[in-house]
Amino acid sequence: MAPDSSSDHVDVLIVGAGLSGIGAAHHLQERCPAKSFLLLEARHAIGGTWDLFRYPGVRSDSDMYTFGYRFRPWTDDVTMADGPSILSYIRETATEAGIDQKIRFGHRMVRAEWCSAEERWTVWAAREGPSPVGGQVKLTAKFLFNCSGYYKYDQGFTPPFPQLGDFGGRVVHPQHWPEDLDYAGKRVVVIGSGATAVTLVPAMAASAAHVVMLQRSPTYVVSEPGRDAVALFLRRWLPAWLAYLLTRWKNVGKAILFYWLSQTYPQTVRGWLRAW
Repeated sequence: MAPDSSSDHVDVLIVGAGLSGIGAAHHLQERCPAKSFLLLEARHAIGGTWDLFRYPGVRSDSDMYTFGYRFRPWTDDVTMADGPSILSYIRETATEAGIDQKIRFGHRMVRAEWCSAEERWTVWAAREGPSPVGGQVKLTAKFLFNCSGYYKYDQGFTPPFPQLGDFGGRVVHPQHWPEDLDYAGKRVVVIGSGATAVTLVPAMAASAAHVVMLQRSPTYVVSEPGRDAVALFLRRWLPAWLAYLLTRWKNVGKAILFYWLSQTYPQTVRGWLRAW
């Protein structure tokens, strides 16, 4: 439910109702309860990336103990969660905290100006809907918090492929995965080797006749358990909040250490990965 549209000035205006936007609103509500705020969301659902992406196998490429919210421990046994689980996590967080009541859906920020004399932002948002709504609304705020992410939701990036029009098959961008796409028994080429491809290829391989990943640069990929044994052990013997905190910092430290080793001893780490 959208908030009362008669209030056009708030202390904080948050752009985006995805993982970061809901998190920002929760922290603001918890630490600055006297401050007013609104969230502008161009789409008509909470979740951002995790509501937009619907391709097979979509999941996080970070463990949920560090990717999740500090204030709401991740309690599922699976460390690398799938898209629907993350989406439910975000929406449940927003609902439980009442943040969903402070979101204006179908409002895309198109312009923002800062006025030093008045010490406030003026923001214009285009109203969008299933049918053309038209017009813009103007809001003012003391602080503008941009949590819109880095994806262009309208059109995912597609590099120019010469003679693509000569290809006789179907070309699909994972950001806009067709619901009616049937790839069972088909021969598929996935271009790229990033997080999307790493999750997409195994999911498609289950029913496609043949799936090959086409990459420009080699990528190191290792296989790890889907469940964190240390996290499960800590949750068994410690209070939930303490187990989550320790697991979170254990994983943060692991990532920092691995990055440092890779930068300091690249040849050694390369050897480890190849022998994994």
